[in-house]
Amino acid sequence: MKKRLLIAVYIFWVSLLVYIFMRLIHPAAPEPTQAISKINSFIDTWTEPVTKIRFRQMPKGCFQMGSSLKEDSRGDDEGPLHTVCLEAFWMSENEITVQQFSRFIQETGYQTQAEKEGYSWFYDGEWKKRGGLHWKNPGFVQTDSHPVIHVTYHDALAMAQWLSAMNRRYSLPTESQWEYACRAGTNCSRFFGDNSDDSCQYANVADKAIKQKYTAWTVHSCNDSFQFTAPVGRFFPNQFGLNDILGNVWEWCLNIYVHQAYLHPEKSYAVHNERTPVAIRGGSWYSRPQFIRCANRDYVASSARRSADLGFRLVMYLRH
Repeated sequence: MKKRLLIAVYIFWVSLLVYIFMRLIHPAAPEPTQAISKINSFIDTWTEPVTKIRFRQMPKGCFQMGSSLKEDSRGDDEGPLHTVCLEAFWMSENEITVQQFSRFIQETGYQTQAEKEGYSWFYDGEWKKRGGLHWKNPGFVQTDSHPVIHVTYHDALAMAQWLSAMNRRYSLPTESQWEYACRAGTNCSRFFGDNSDDSCQYANVADKAIKQKYTAWTVHSCNDSFQFTAPVGRFFPNQFGLNDILGNVWEWCLNIYVHQAYLHPEKSYAVHNERTPVAIRGGSWYSRPQFIRCANRDYVASSARRSADLGFRLVMYLRH
């Protein structure tokens, strides 16, 4: 009896030591909120007093912009990989919401291009012009906490200029700022890894929810429960604390889109007129897996374009 007890005790301690050893070699993956909090604790935040837009400071640093030849769904405009170094800047934690944009409208009397011209673009099996659509009437039910849509590049910059006249300097992010913020120190195709089927924890994307409406679509093999836009902040943020940096709505960038821009990364590509293609980033509720990647580049043919899947977030700089 005593011998059996000693054997049992021996087996227990050996098993415990093996378990501890294996955990040291292969530690358990932290829950998303745990992993993120370790980095977020070092990120400064600031809230703009009029609109209550919350900004997070993106730390100074360098990163590899673009994608490698091995990345799944890589576009030929995503290379070559090149190093980009950026000074610190601030980015809005969320895409600009209906409520925040509404404050801009109330204070200035500004009319968006969709309101002035009487139409915007909406998807219902195909993209079509639809009369009467604008930021207050998007074509589906929205709340004040949804991202504002049906706004052009010029509408977004008008809000940035209004804010700049009051306190600090605001603008749209450049493509390099946007990708740096999206990656948040990671080098995967998505800030949460390479598996697109994990997207529904982190992003509002084309998934099983929207496949119920558009049955022929190729979608993510998950369900985020939203067919159109989602209220901001409903998904896990990235390691810099940014919500919806992938998915929900495409986001306007400051610069024009140039297919081979990475061959000459030192050049500055400004938007010149409404016929100039403008870079957009991040994908949307409408986007299939290949578009929900930090390196993915896309554009719209005109800075006057607006649609049900296109919004924006702002960057902010301290004045000196």
